[in-house]
Amino acid sequence: MSKKLSVVIPVYNAEKYIKEAVNSVLSKGWDGDIEIIVIDDGSTDRSCEIAESLGCKVLHQDRQRAANARNKGIKEATGDLIFMLDADDISAPGSLLKLYAPFEADDSVAASFGKTVDFYSPDMPEEEQKKIKIRTEPYSGILPGASLIARSVFEKVGLFDPSMTSGETVDWMVRLRSSGMKTVQIEDTVLKRRIHMTNTGRTDRREEMKNYAALLRKRMGNK
Repeated sequence: MSKKLSVVIPVYNAEKYIKEAVNSVLSKGWDGDIEIIVIDDGSTDRSCEIAESLGCKVLHQDRQRAANARNKGIKEATGDLIFMLDADDISAPGSLLKLYAPFEADDSVAASFGKTVDFYSPDMPEEEQKKIKIRTEPYSGILPGASLIARSVFEKVGLFDPSMTSGETVDWMVRLRSSGMKTVQIEDTVLKRRIHMTNTGRTDRREEMKNYAALLRKRMGNK
């Protein structure tokens, strides 16, 4: 395997989860060059210290949210392929090689996507778990951690919209699909998505709906 992989992980106060996230990448058998870039989005806990102890390159910025953090990591990345993982999620066993297989089979592939399965974080109180219904069966989606993307794609599609505090991945994926570049969907489950008390979708639900509404207007051609 000759291609270099850049792993981009935004982090904001994820000291409880960052080690598991990073180790899930390191243990997946990628036998080419790999760099892990952690972008600290203004954390006040030990997230950065833990990431550095694991050999990650840590970049810092004031609190600017995930879109800005991912953009910063992508700009810093030197790999041929970009893998983005949220600091509270887990890359499933063998996922990187499974996502890479379409690239090996076809040089024209720009991005590959796998499936995701949700799980309750062990630190989430049982009474809170009962309030949330999660998808325990694998599902296809547009989560960054379920995709592998050629670095050259960002040169054509652009980066994430920094004005969006949530929903930025939906906006970016729409642009990717509209670009005409070849993408491949695989049937393997590649991402374990952690559901916990401070998921962005739970804490910033109103802002998330506002951004999705703006995206819908954008797609319909209305400003």
